[in-house]
Amino acid sequence: MRTEYKRDMNHNYLVFYGEQEIDTSSYQVRMLAGNVLPSILKCRIQRVDGNMMFYYDITSRQSISSLYEEKKFKKEDLQKIFGGFLKAMEEMGEYLLNPGQLVIDPDYVFMDVEKNGLYFCYLPGYDKEVQEQFRSFTEYILPKLDHTDGSAVMLGYGVYRSALEDSFHLEHIKKELYQTREEMPGENRSPEIFLQEKEKTAPSYEPDDRGDTIPEWEADAYQSKWHKSGMENEKKADKEKQPSDRKKGYKGKAAALIAAGVTLAAMLGILAANYLGYLPWLNVEAAMGAGIVLLGAVLLICLLTGKKKLREQKNWRDEVEKNRKVRERQEAILGNTKLPEEEAKPSFEGMPLSTETKDMGGKDLRTEKADTREQNVGETIVLSANIMSGPASLVSKEPGELATIYLKDDLTVIGKLETACDAVIPYPTVSRVHGKIRKRGEEYYLTDLNSRNGTSVNGRMLKGDEEYLLQEEDEVDFAQARYIFLK
Repeated sequence: MRTEYKRDMNHNYLVFYGEQEIDTSSYQVRMLAGNVLPSILKCRIQRVDGNMMFYYDITSRQSISSLYEEKKFKKEDLQKIFGGFLKAMEEMGEYLLNPGQLVIDPDYVFMDVEKNGLYFCYLPGYDKEVQEQFRSFTEYILPKLDHTDGSAVMLGYGVYRSALEDSFHLEHIKKELYQTREEMPGENRSPEIFLQEKEKTAPSYEPDDRGDTIPEWEADAYQSKWHKSGMENEKKADKEKQPSDRKKGYKGKAAALIAAGVTLAAMLGILAANYLGYLPWLNVEAAMGAGIVLLGAVLLICLLTGKKKLREQKNWRDEVEKNRKVRERQEAILGNTKLPEEEAKPSFEGMPLSTETKDMGGKDLRTEKADTREQNVGETIVLSANIMSGPASLVSKEPGELATIYLKDDLTVIGKLETACDAVIPYPTVSRVHGKIRKRGEEYYLTDLNSRNGTSVNGRMLKGDEEYLLQEEDEVDFAQARYIFLK
């Protein structure tokens, strides 16, 4: 089976060359070209010099063999893979397609690491027994099981036993897949829906329906939209946390003033009535004492309530200010703005004089230290070559723009998805899993992982299956993220 990888401006393709003449008017070919099966990779068919070529779009997806090259299969991984296989087989039956033309090979089964979707190649003319393919697939998985995860071992070997049975049936795999769960899928729920319900993933912004990463020419518009919506949501959340609005505060103050006014008016009325002789029986001293106590109690309550509200308002303002500074720092990291001057440069204002900030004569050394820092900022001491030892690294081409990537492991996966990558590049044009660098001896090999915007070295775009031997001071670009390779 002849295959190769090709790339155009924003897409990566796995190309199968047909081994025999295919009837392009057949039902299978028309269904494949129509791209109607969710678990099948989108495909376009071309005939060149009498050869039938099937182009499968694998942009931003990684093969099982590449994704688990250095990783072990845990229970959750097996559930995604076997659940995806069951879903694809059910789709074959639903659309009356031959399941034997499904390519079940770790090199040609692809996964979307964020959506946890599994995708297969459906190849007309490729006719191989499903049980034989699936058994070979499970034999690839068994040595890579995480043996510290007992559930993964039980599930892996249980499915393998089902693949060895003469009466191979999907129900046997379903039984192994779901028997370790607390809950079996209901009669009206398919296995894939059950898996989706159990798999709780955080919502993510999808810029378009083509994948996880937008082309470079859309980056600025996306980034501004992304930040604008994020900032508006954060500001709205800050506003909702405000303890109380001004109207409620005004109403509380008005009620307190009215109560104090009524109490004072009552006291004056009692004095006037007693003076005119209308209340001869009343003990004026006792009435005035009670009035004063009542007035004091009202004023004390008003004072305590006001202090509590002021404290709540202060806490709210402090939290809003903290969130604002965090947003400004995030924008500065992404290159949109600069940090405020007061954050970028340390300040000594407000520091009390102490033994560290004054000399024996009481002179304030804070200004002197700041002046010294300004005077020495332009001088740089060159480190000796024998001091600069350590792992190879990718250093940002623009100083301070991106964090340095240290290649201290045998395999370093690079992308923007933290849960799947060893080095994270927070750029919208970088794919979730963009590329990898493998160390062999003292050499480092760079490979692109079907990223949308591609990986280039010294201006040349890498092919899908190419391993490039990195040389000292090579310029490596992951989309718009530009680095220099240093050994």
